[in-house]
Parts: sequence; C-alpha cells; structure tokens
Amino acid sequence: MVLAGLAPFIHRALGNKSGMFFALFPAAAFVYFVKLVPEVSIGNTQQYIFDWVPSLGISLSFNLDGLSLLFALLITGIGALVLLYAGTYMKGKSQTDRFFVALILFMASMLGLVLSDNLISLFVFWELTSFSSYFLIGFHHEDKDSRKSALQALLITAGGGLALLAGMILLGIGGESWTITTLLERGDVLAESGFFNAAMLLIIIGCFTKSAQFPFHFWLPSAMAAPTPVSAYLHSATMVKAGVYLLARFSPIFNGADGWHAILLIFGGITMLIGAIIAVMQTDLKKILAYTTVSALGLLVMLLGIGTGIAIKAAVIFILAHALYKGCLFLIAGIVDHETGSRNIRKLGRLFKQMPVTASAAILACVSMVGIPPLFGFISKEYSYEATLSMIVNSPLTTSAFFITGVLFTAAAGMLSYMVFFGKRNRLRITPHEAPPALLAGPVVLAILSLTFGLFSGLANPLLDQASQVVYPGNEPLSIQLWHGVNTELILSIVTLLAGLGAFTFVYMNPRLMSRIEVSEKIKPSYAYQQTMDTIAELARSVTQKVQNGYLRVYISVMVGTFCILALIILQDFGIPKIAVTWTDFRVYDIVIGVLMIIACFYTVVAKSRLLAIAMLGVVGYGVAFVFIIFGAPDLAMTQILIETLTVVLFVLVLWKLPHYLIFDEGFIKFRYFLVSALFGGIMTWIVMLVTQYPLDSHLKDFFAENSYPLAMGRNVVNVILVDFRSLDTLGEIVVLGIAAIGIYGLMKFNDGSEKANL
Repeated sequence: MVLAGLAPFIHRALGNKSGMFFALFPAAAFVYFVKLVPEVSIGNTQQYIFDWVPSLGISLSFNLDGLSLLFALLITGIGALVLLYAGTYMKGKSQTDRFFVALILFMASMLGLVLSDNLISLFVFWELTSFSSYFLIGFHHEDKDSRKSALQALLITAGGGLALLAGMILLGIGGESWTITTLLERGDVLAESGFFNAAMLLIIIGCFTKSAQFPFHFWLPSAMAAPTPVSAYLHSATMVKAGVYLLARFSPIFNGADGWHAILLIFGGITMLIGAIIAVMQTDLKKILAYTTVSALGLLVMLLGIGTGIAIKAAVIFILAHALYKGCLFLIAGIVDHETGSRNIRKLGRLFKQMPVTASAAILACVSMVGIPPLFGFISKEYSYEATLSMIVNSPLTTSAFFITGVLFTAAAGMLSYMVFFGKRNRLRITPHEAPPALLAGPVVLAILSLTFGLFSGLANPLLDQASQVVYPGNEPLSIQLWHGVNTELILSIVTLLAGLGAFTFVYMNPRLMSRIEVSEKIKPSYAYQQTMDTIAELARSVTQKVQNGYLRVYISVMVGTFCILALIILQDFGIPKIAVTWTDFRVYDIVIGVLMIIACFYTVVAKSRLLAIAMLGVVGYGVAFVFIIFGAPDLAMTQILIETLTVVLFVLVLWKLPHYLIFDEGFIKFRYFLVSALFGGIMTWIVMLVTQYPLDSHLKDFFAENSYPLAMGRNVVNVILVDFRSLDTLGEIVVLGIAAIGIYGLMKFNDGSEKANL
C-alpha cells in the first residue's frame, strides 16, 4: 500500500527502470512466503491480529494456511514478473505512473484478500480489487470502448460485492463471529441459524460475478481492453480467481448442502462449455485467451461443486497449472502484439525463426494447456478426469462436458501456437523480431515452471496437499505423480488430444466458414445487460426532465410533498388531537397580527409584481418576530427581524438581475400547488397541536438549564446549546454556508458576461 502511494515519485525518478525497481517488492514477499512453505506444509498456520474497530468486532486479522499461501505465492511471484514485464511494455506510454499506482494497489489488495481472516476486512480488500481493476481496465480512458469495459466490470463486480457483503453479514450473525477460522468450525451452528441458505446464495452470487461465471461471464472478455500486463495478472492468475478462492474458503461450511453442489456444478459446467466454444470462434489472441480463461474458471467452480476429495485435489492442482500456462500465454500475446503490431492469428504466422525464444515458451505453455506429458497441465487434466469419473451421480454428463472442453482447448492451443508461429502469414506492417529480455523473462520463467512441476511433481505436492486439506478437511494425502499407468483417465486424455487435433485442423482449414459463424446478440447475457443499462439511463433521463427541470417551484413542491407523505405515515398512529383552545385564550393583538399575516400570505401568492410579493413576504416575517416578542423570546425576535430585513434588502437589490416575473393562469398548476400548500399547512398544524397536547418529557431540558453556566460559562441557554453542546451541528452549518459562498464566488468570478441576464 505504501509502495502504491510512492509509485508516481519513484517512476518520475527512475523512468523506464521503475518497473524493475517495483518488481523487487513482490519478489521479496515471494521469498518470504517461500520460506514459510515447510512450516505450512506440515499443517501449521501463521496468524496476525491487529485491532481495527474493536467495538464492532472488526480487526485486521490475517491467517496464512495452505490455501492462502498458494494464492499468496501466485500473487507475489507472478506479480513480480508482470511488473518487470510492464516496465518495458509500457515504455513511452503516457501516464505510466498512474498505471503502476493502480497495479501495485491491486496487488496489495489481492494479497490482503487471500490472507484476511475477518469477514469485514476481507470485504474491504475485495472492493479494493474492484476499485483498482476499474482504473486498470480503463487505463486508455480516451478510448470509448475502454471506458465502457471498465464501467461494465465495475458495475457487475461491485453489484456482486453488495450481495457478498449481505451474505457475509448473515454468515457472521448466524455463526456469532466475524472471524473466518471460527466460522469454519461452526458449520452446525450456521446450519441451524436460519441464515444458512440465504448466506450461501448471496456469497455464490458475489463470487460468480468476480470469477465471470454464467450469466456474468461477458465482462471478462470485454476487459481485454486493458494493457496486456493487466490481462496477464488480473484476468488469468489473480482477480478472476478471487471468487474461486472465496468459494474454496467457505467450502467446509457449505459442502454437503444440496443447493451448494447443484448451483456450482450446473453453472460451472455451463460456463466451462460456453467459454471453450466461443474461444475457438475468435481470431484475436487476447480474446481466445479470455474465453479459455472463462472456461477454466467454470471448470474450477464445477470441481468445487463436485465437492469430493479427489475433485478438490484436482481444483487446487488446476489453480497452479492454469496460472502458470495462462499467465505465460497472456504475456506472449503482448509480446507478439508489441513486436508485430497485430494480434490477429489469421495475419500472423511463421514467427518461429524471428522469435524463437517467444515461440518456445508459447509452445511449452500450450502443451501444458492441452495436457501433454511431461508438462504440469497433464497432471491437472488426469486428476480432473478422475474427479468426473468418480462421481456417483451425473458422471457421464459431467465427463462428457469436460471431454468437449478438452477437445476445444486443444484446438485453441493449436490456434495460439501453430497458427502464430508456423502457419501461413499475411503481410505485417512491422518486421518481426525477438523481444527484449525484460519482456521474455516472465513467459520463459512461467513456461519453465510448468515443465519443472511436471517433471518434479514432488516440489509442489506438500503445498497443494495442504491447500486441499484446508478446502476439504480430512482429505486423503495428495500424492502427485506424472505417470499413473494405463488407465481410463489416460485413455480419455489421448482421445481428447486426437479429437482436439481434428477440431483444430477443421478450424485451420476453414477460415471462411468459421468467420461466418455468428451468435445472435439478443441471446447473449451482454445484450440483457446493455438493455438494462439503456433502460436505467432512459428512466433516469425521464425522471430528471420532470423533476430536475430548472423550476424552483417544482423542487419545493416535490420536497414538501415527500415530507407530507412521510409525515402522514408517522402521524396516522397518533390520531386527530383534541382542540383545547377557546376564543378567550386569544388577545386582541394576537388576532390582529394573525390576520395581518394571513392577508400578507394571500397577497404574496396573488401578487403580479415581484416587489409587492417581496414586501408582503416581509410582513409575514415581521409578524413572526412580533409573535416571538409577545411570547417572551426577544433574542429570537431580534434574529428574525435582522434576517427579514436582510432578505428584503437583498431581494430588492437583485430585482434587476432576475428574469421576467411569470404568472401562471393554468388551473391545474394552481390547484396542484394549492393542494401541496394546504396539505403542508394542515400537517404542520397537526404536529403543533400534538406537541401542545403531548409535551415531550425530555431530561435534556433540565440538563441544559442546570449545566449551561457551570460547564459552558454562559447564562443564555440557547446560545450555549448552539455554541457548546451542539457545536458540531453549528460548525456543520457554518461549513455549508462557507461552501455555498465559495460556489457563488466561483460562479461570479468565471462568468464571462454572456449569461448576465440569467445569473
């Protein structure tokens, strides 16, 4: 967080080398977390608690276990590579300092999210990721599509965040704790609290929006308007997995509930298939990667929905495998675009000779994506097949869905590797050449790690085993091996690969046919989103034209009318008060002043001259002052007289500035305003009668009278209340007046004289 605040100054001092400097911080954090792997791998946890709002039970409490450590390593490790990459990729672009602020802020927020052990602080970090990603997606703010994509992502994820907040509040109330580790031990208490199902559904909605699950999946491909380092970091390895992380974190509470398994299984499976199908219809590198990411997130949710021990193992393995190969491929997409000026796979081709290092890294990542040994993706695919095959119910359907997804993933991998580096090439605007080392470091390291974890699977086994234990307590120990012999999973993997090669051949050989395949916009969730936004905008425009139309009389009538409706709702419980006043209670001067005020009010309304209306309004004000004098409140009377005098003088001074005095003869308008006025007058009379009939028995009156002089050294109780006991209220009023004065001064200062008549 501190580094994000200092980023602009550091960038101005170091220039293009700032990315390398920034990368040192997540790299140091990565080393710190690596040192904790042995201790966490044997089941120990690290906890840190800092009181934040103790009165509300809110603390900045952090808990490091197997699951949070896995995500912390991904966030810091890939984050360091992305910052190193961004230093060169963003070279020469404007407002790069702002880019680094948002990216580092996101990194810190994501790290806080996965380490938080308090529901409220977790939500704060959750919203910070949405906030910072909004600026990253809309970095090219001068572009309309970037602004639209950023707003779309913000509205969907922030809307889901509200659902998540409600769900976590219900969870905290039901479990009588705001600490996540405590709630995980109170699953039975939560199940009996009555909030269980509502909390579960709301949390699922929040996680679905962040992790781009159907029908919220469309925001993720649109977010590809962001610079490539953002896509590589947010939309493959970190942000989009925040929802998956939270589903995994709360799995011990909800695992076993029928609704939990059904919702995750169905929506995860649909998302997995939709993402894979749309991916092979794309020609833009980032679009292909975006839709395969949507599909991968669907697979993770589906595995969590299966909920068995082997499915949870498959999920944690795939989290690591996907982060490695997809982060690599996103960075390579940026390199290809940076060095060739194009991301269209139909225009690219034969780049291997000019970009051998980039091509080699891409091929390794694609091989892992397809699931070919000895890459780590092969291990992930075998475990996923084992998870679907071991299901008691719906195993054929789920296995078939995963098989189709695997076939399409193979085709997409061929599009990302063969078509780009070996296929036919159309003419490019730029002569391709190899990228500089700073750009190559990230994808090369990630590709090598995919190969290393495949060949030496024991390296990742302890951490992944502990992560699976956190999600599924009591799970059998994980033993990752590259070779399990010839079994059903291996046969299905081979068939998937062969069918995928056939699908890729069809896509490669039929570009015109593929380009003709279109999906109607009206059946897409994005169409429903856009229609909803257009309807809201039109409704807002319509309401604004009617309510915010520039006429003060309309504003006053709306406010007064709203007050009357709300007051009637409250006053109906009190009934009509008895009138306990007789004519003998009135004095002659009371009647004279009252009659004068009524006559003045009448002429104020019917006056055809603004000067007469102002004069009559002044008579009403002076009449109120005389009422204060009669009832023994000279200080209020003095204030009233001063205000009335000042008001009348100011009105007279600005008469020549005001527009022509308008007279309304329309019967409906007169009746409407008369009705509102009569209703308001009647309600205020009702309130005064109620207060007179039922005087308030407040201890504050005695307190203020007794303590005015001893505590505030003042004998005028009213002044003491305003200046001392309610000083913050008075200060607020002074601030409001000051802001209004500054606004008026600004309007007068910057007026060029052309609008004097309307000032």
